Amino acid sequence: MAPHLATSRSTSRGRSSRLQHAAGLVALALAGIATASPASAAPILSPVASTAASPVLSPVVSPTTASVPVMVVLDASGSMNETDAPGPRIDAAKKAVTSLVTSLPAGTSVGLSVYGATTGSGASDKAKGCQDIRTLVPVAPLDRAAITSAVAGVKASGYTPIGNALRAAAQALPKEGPRSIVLVSDGEDTCAPPAPCDVAKDLKKQGVDLTVHTVGFKVDAAARAQLSCVATSTGGTYSDAADATALTKTLETKVDQAITGYSVRGTKITGADQLSEQAPLLAPGQYLDTYAKGGASDNTTGTTKYYTVPLQKSSTLYVSATLVGPPKTAATGVSFSGVKITLRARDNYDCNNTSANTPLTSERHSPTTAVLTVDLGRRGLSDRCPSDGLGIIEIERRGTAWQQQALPMEIVVRIEPPADTSGIAPAFTKPEPGLPQPNFGPETAITAGSSFNDAAALKSGLTYTGTIKSGEDQFFRIPLQWGQRFSYTVDEVDTATASSSSPVYVRTNFYNPMRQEADTTGSSSSQPWFAARDTEPFTGSSNVPVRYTNRTRPGTSSGNYQLDGGYYLRLSADFAPKQASTRYRITAVVSGTPEAGPRYGAADAADLTSTPSASATPTNTPATSGPTSSTSTDDTETVATSQTTGEGGGPSVLTIVLLLVAGLGGAGLAVVVMQARSRRSSSDSAQDQSPQSPQGPQT
Repeated sequence: MAPHLATSRSTSRGRSSRLQHAAGLVALALAGIATASPASAAPILSPVASTAASPVLSPVVSPTTASVPVMVVLDASGSMNETDAPGPRIDAAKKAVTSLVTSLPAGTSVGLSVYGATTGSGASDKAKGCQDIRTLVPVAPLDRAAITSAVAGVKASGYTPIGNALRAAAQALPKEGPRSIVLVSDGEDTCAPPAPCDVAKDLKKQGVDLTVHTVGFKVDAAARAQLSCVATSTGGTYSDAADATALTKTLETKVDQAITGYSVRGTKITGADQLSEQAPLLAPGQYLDTYAKGGASDNTTGTTKYYTVPLQKSSTLYVSATLVGPPKTAATGVSFSGVKITLRARDNYDCNNTSANTPLTSERHSPTTAVLTVDLGRRGLSDRCPSDGLGIIEIERRGTAWQQQALPMEIVVRIEPPADTSGIAPAFTKPEPGLPQPNFGPETAITAGSSFNDAAALKSGLTYTGTIKSGEDQFFRIPLQWGQRFSYTVDEVDTATASSSSPVYVRTNFYNPMRQEADTTGSSSSQPWFAARDTEPFTGSSNVPVRYTNRTRPGTSSGNYQLDGGYYLRLSADFAPKQASTRYRITAVVSGTPEAGPRYGAADAADLTSTPSASATPTNTPATSGPTSSTSTDDTETVATSQTTGEGGGPSVLTIVLLLVAGLGGAGLAVVVMQARSRRSSSDSAQDQSPQSPQGPQT
């Protein structure tokens, strides 16, 4: 089973916060007006992925997060002059590297080497060509200008000495600690011996803590087998790239996996260290903060930070916080990684809280996520608690895991407007029978995501193949509309050549769009892979169809299937004394006819329109930029904006606030709200398969 998320809650009864808070937000937003054009209606307040016309913010990683040194090895052999990328392959590769360095966080330890760039490819050139390997930029803290300049001058002309290039790259990396190579090639080694796979195996036998990830760019079966062998021999992963766009995305994913193990995303923000209504404002979206330390014991708190969130009467507030541990690090003994989220009133009263504690062992660890859900229309909220205007969110890092090491915290905020649920079927009170096990079909290679943020999209009914290494988490995304369920099958393949002599346990887990673990039916919670032995496949399905009313039964098997949008399937492997890798295949099927969802509207904004005195205006600081979006290679991103209208037909004050605050954040953030009494058509819903769809922050 996956680590248990222990969750505790406290709730009390509430009253509305002061009117000047909301009006103050309006005044703040007016200082930096940005126009949002109405588009098709969408049911919730949430970020939407950028299109080509709307610049995408670069992904960011906490600068204090440990970076595994990585050498990028680029193929510049003569075959890279082929013009089927489309355009020259070498141009696509150079563009991919240039795109990569713009997205890497400052301080990343990275270098660049190239082979085949200075000699010809004739018979008389072979002796020199097989030694034609150059380090263009040594492994060091990221120098964007140096790498961009170096790659711009690369020309494709020579041989393909992959084996020799691997040795050279290994020698250019630090001599101790985890390190990685990411190699891109469009064909087989043309200089062997040494054979690339033999070099990889030899490095591993020497005890070098080195992982090699490989990318085959428009390769044939023989080259694919060779590059796969290199990766699996070192516990790395192999991926295909069929064109220039896929190469850019795959290279970024591979390097991200190499340096962090988890693709951290979000708009940088720094929470206040004291409870305050002047703490940074979190409009709906995704943010990234750094938490310096854990607690003195597993039951005590380390770093604590505060933020404000916009509240709307009768809406539903969701806040999730994900604490990400360092890469490639098994715990020693047992410790806990914990997160606690609390909605507080201005007098520090605890209005609602939730916590998650993940036990970390020498076998495995995973990100820890707590999810706070507050129904602002619920009668149980204390009169001391705000239900409109501003709320104060407290997030605590708890537990002794990596106690003195600063770790990134991803924070996702989502707000659902008030909803009319008349005509919707009631919540499910017990699990439904499991769905039939999906069968495997023709296989397509897939590059899995390394986090919730870059989870790879699984299209219903298709079968994909991938590679997983020991100690790795992989993420996939399955879109579900109201009334739908999913089923899945995951199985290890090529067990006869699995790269470990002893089994490594692998697990599957499932999460809703806010990263809350959801129950599934299934035949097995873990399987011993990696050891050349037959195992049963993972099979399972969601317990109930997705339905808005499921939220009325929290804590039941149906309670976490209350949101439509992208659900996450996580495949995770335990750590092993010697890193190993194995191949798998995966298929998922979405079933069920989409049914009616709620009709979203707007709360009565009459009490938000009063003009307070100037002295009552708060000085909240909005996030400086919008949340980052990420895509898988199968996704189509769309941007949609619309207005929330009040009873009088005009937009509600809070809607204006959120749209204008989003404008302050720049083009990377779109805030989406539902028009009163309108409902997006099923055809619109069917098109929303992107990771940041209006169905919720598929971050």
